Amino acid sequence: MKTPLLVGLLMMTACYGRDRPAKSEEQAAKPIAAPESPASPTPAAPAAPAEPAADEVSGTVFETMDASEYTYALVERGGKQVWVAGPQTKLAVGTVLGPMKGTLMTGFHSDTLNRTFEQIYFVSSFPVAGGAAPANPHTNPRPVAAIEKVEPAPGGITVAKVFDDKAALAGKPVVIRGKVMKVNNGILGRNWIHLQDGTGNTGTNDLMVTSAATATVGDIVVVRGKVAVDKDFGGGYKYAVLVEDAAIASK
Repeated sequence: MKTPLLVGLLMMTACYGRDRPAKSEEQAAKPIAAPESPASPTPAAPAAPAEPAADEVSGTVFETMDASEYTYALVERGGKQVWVAGPQTKLAVGTVLGPMKGTLMTGFHSDTLNRTFEQIYFVSSFPVAGGAAPANPHTNPRPVAAIEKVEPAPGGITVAKVFDDKAALAGKPVVIRGKVMKVNNGILGRNWIHLQDGTGNTGTNDLMVTSAATATVGDIVVVRGKVAVDKDFGGGYKYAVLVEDAAIASK
């Protein structure tokens, strides 16, 4: 038989258990999260070296050849090879060339070499490491002795007149008789002819003529073509005035 004191204790215990707030199921199920360690910073991958511009070439000379007044060089860079052509320059195999800005030609055929290049860059100079680049023979022709005046062709004008009135003559056909001072064939798909007639001064006495035809140095010829001004063909081939697409006939 239970004593009154024992019964009272049992009843108090039962009431205390019913009154305590129970832990929710959500709280019971939720584990105690361990403190997160700060994430280790992921080292940034090194930046890949920038690719050279489409019209920039550099590398080591793998093969070289001269033709007329030009040098053709096969340049190797990173296992890839590309042909480059520029003013005739002494280049030895193994020579390291600096960055060269040039004009890319595809399917270019050299009449002098009797060879077609799938791709070739025409540059104004070969910047050899540690050496000065030679001048472009097109933009800076070698000085030549003054020549006797050549009588203008019927209906024609003089070399000096082309320079003096280049703005008014731009896009118009002209006829000029003169002496062939220098010829560079098969460059940028055309032949380049320096013509003088004894008129003009330094800078206005040597007229560049481009043509599909060619001429012989020392000959007196008559050229018929259109005047062009401020032409930039890239690779250093830049002219204030020239006569383009000219027909060439003997005097």
